[in-house]
Amino acid sequence: MISSRNALSSLEQALRGIRRDEENLSGVLRNASEELASVRTRQADAFRALARLRLDALKQGEVFGQIDTVEARALELIRQWQKRVDEAIDERNALEMQIERTEDERLEKVDDVDAAIQAIEDLQEATEPEIEADASWQAQRKKLATATSVAKAADEKANNAEADLDDKGKPYKADPLFMYLWNAGFGTSKYKSGGLTRFFDAWIARFIGFERARQDYHMLTEIPKRLRQHADYVAEKAEAEDVALEEIERRLLEARGITQLESRLEALHKALTDAEARLDALRSEFEQRAQDDKILLDPKQDPSHRDAVEMLAKALEREDLDQLWREAKQTPTGEDEGLVSQLNQDLNRIRDVERQITEARQAIVRLAERRVELERSRDRFYRSGYDNPIGGFSNGDAIGEVIGGILTGALESGKLDDLFDIGYRQRRRPRRGNVGGGFRLPSGGRWTGGGTIGGGRRGRSRPGGFRTTGGF
Repeated sequence: MISSRNALSSLEQALRGIRRDEENLSGVLRNASEELASVRTRQADAFRALARLRLDALKQGEVFGQIDTVEARALELIRQWQKRVDEAIDERNALEMQIERTEDERLEKVDDVDAAIQAIEDLQEATEPEIEADASWQAQRKKLATATSVAKAADEKANNAEADLDDKGKPYKADPLFMYLWNAGFGTSKYKSGGLTRFFDAWIARFIGFERARQDYHMLTEIPKRLRQHADYVAEKAEAEDVALEEIERRLLEARGITQLESRLEALHKALTDAEARLDALRSEFEQRAQDDKILLDPKQDPSHRDAVEMLAKALEREDLDQLWREAKQTPTGEDEGLVSQLNQDLNRIRDVERQITEARQAIVRLAERRVELERSRDRFYRSGYDNPIGGFSNGDAIGEVIGGILTGALESGKLDDLFDIGYRQRRRPRRGNVGGGFRLPSGGRWTGGGTIGGGRRGRSRPGGFRTTGGF
């Protein structure tokens, strides 16, 4: 069994790893985009050099003018886009570092809370012999045992009567004429029909012997109701005796200083809750930035970058440049040969870098989807109260395997949620005696409510069974 803290830590470590992978891929994307702009600039320089060799002065000026003007505008747009990308990545990296610092701070506060809980449990355990030796506690425990025995017996009688009603009531429920008159309240003050309806209802009642059956069915249904009322009443008395016993335990614990320890736990829990709130705000900001950066980091979706690339490509694809390219390939001699070779290399590199950019962006999208999956599970973890400091999971190995599956994209967070639901347990510290009353957890915050911890006898009455737990 692993503690709730360890399960949550595994989840957050996986999220931290994904964010770092996103950061690394963003760097790859930024570097690839810079290289793409550099190769395109080199490509334009090669075309200019070819123009010098192959074109007359008039055409050189025309080609140079076209390339220089478009290139200057395109490269400026690309530089502006690159600047925005650099700023976005730097801000996101800074936010990631802030999240990690806050997560570390939160873990320190979790340690403080764990230590405070342990101090209270140690005091509770040390006080148990004194509680068990207290005469008032012993007398009250006997009263509780008697009240519990009575409540259980009353609940069993009510259960048996309800079972009898289900079995013996079937013939009545199967008779449509009887049930019609019964539901209409015939023979009682609830019956409201008059005229011909009353006449024919009376005739039907005489025909089927309704009055005798009504009395029998009434008795059959009333006995379970009265027994259940009595069972609920004695269950409430048992509950009151349980509360009285816990009050005695509480008084003895307070005499040993548990109130001061609980006050310290309250303060530490508030500090933990505040850290959680700051962490939530940072994570929300990170998620919003991730959504905003999704378009910015894709050169094909950013309008300025897309326009710049198209602008430069059109200038290099003019008819006279195509002719220049064909002529150079037909007579590859001297400097022409080197320039054509360079252009071929540049074109191949442009394709490679564009493919690298596409793959990096697709990887970022996949990582973002997996991060969202894990964040969804983490948020549900909190909503379900699984961060309870005495909580744990009996299926820790399976949880680790599913987290790994989500990281590789093989599984979805729903599988992890199912494991949390199935494996969650409240860890119980073994008791040396019969003391079941616990200490008081602070209310609110990131774990489930207030109440007691470390046992507790509190039961609840309900139709169908008197239910008790702990020291009853």
